[in-house]
Amino acid sequence: MAKKIAFINGKGGCGKTTSIFHIAGVLAASGDSVLVLDFDKQRNTTDTLLMNSEIPEKTVFDVMQGDFFERATSQALFQPIGHRNPRYFGVDCVASDIRLENEEELLKIDGSRFGERLNDFVNSNRYDWVLIDMPPSNRILNYICFGHVADYLIVPFSSDMFSVSGYGDIVETVERARELNPSLNTLGVYLARYMANCAVDRYIRDELLGFDTFIDIQIPLAADVREAVMFGRPISFYKAKSQSRTAYEQLVEEIKNRIS
Repeated sequence: MAKKIAFINGKGGCGKTTSIFHIAGVLAASGDSVLVLDFDKQRNTTDTLLMNSEIPEKTVFDVMQGDFFERATSQALFQPIGHRNPRYFGVDCVASDIRLENEEELLKIDGSRFGERLNDFVNSNRYDWVLIDMPPSNRILNYICFGHVADYLIVPFSSDMFSVSGYGDIVETVERARELNPSLNTLGVYLARYMANCAVDRYIRDELLGFDTFIDIQIPLAADVREAVMFGRPISFYKAKSQSRTAYEQLVEEIKNRIS
């Protein structure tokens, strides 16, 4: 059965979209099939994953209103190391839509029915993973995703934006999500834009070590992470060896361990 993970944070710029992009790449490089749902109206995940692909005719918003998943989903094409032409490695993306900001229309969505249709689509295509890019703040989408879609939550945390006091806001968001779906599991919080030579980042890490939900794997704020996104190539398809690639591979391994 596919593992469905929502990436959440109360504010933008925390490395959420970048994490999904590179984690999807790590999973694909290991032979797993991945479906990415882009619920963020900014479409950053859609535009990055489908940089080398055709943008689908429909979007996740259309699917939520009853359209077919197939018409809103496109294959992500990545350029492997040492090769020129992008190829398909088992990552698909359901495109986002600016209309996701329309909460009046979202209130009309039958979240339970959408979740059932998603499960049918995931099972028929035999995806191993579903990664969900959540917007910084959308109460109705949170209800739909946490109540009817996601099995797990994970929180990318950016110490260049938040002090330790901001951690409480994230915990509160997670607790509200569990009220909607008691079986929802929290995988943890990790530092997604980490600078080892920055005293603030080191301080934040030391403070977070006291929390049970903290994943002590830091994703470096490095040039190759940004370059790989710019070229539409996850780090696993961009660099044969790098500290960034190793960090994402370790994070994926820890996610698998926590799910197990």
